[in-house]
Amino acid sequence: MVRLRHHGRASLCLALIALAMPAAAQTEPAGADIYIGTLERDGHAIVLRRCDLVENRYLLEDAPGGQALAAMRKVSLPAYGEVVARYVERDGQSILLVESIERLTPGKDCHLGRALEDIGRGEDAR
Repeated sequence: MVRLRHHGRASLCLALIALAMPAAAQTEPAGADIYIGTLERDGHAIVLRRCDLVENRYLLEDAPGGQALAAMRKVSLPAYGEVVARYVERDGQSILLVESIERLTPGKDCHLGRALEDIGRGEDAR
């Protein structure tokens, strides 16, 4: 049996943790980012309105071979969601090629303006 000194055990633990981190840290597909916002319908399209002051809007399309938006068409919108996608621009329009949608919460809106409108109408802020 090999006996490690106290500092040797600590070094071994740190090395094992460092080896495990890259695998645990990669939760989205390569090249994809996470976009947080409110998913809404715009005609037949589904768009994401970002949870920032500018409220950037992105048209959502399935990534090649993906089916993430098929389930979205059955969900009551607006809804809060975290969209795992790759950004592309086509003819001046911002588009997200969606790999998956996480933490989908129907009826929840992440925008301050909407919360203030709800308070003004006497509704609970979501």
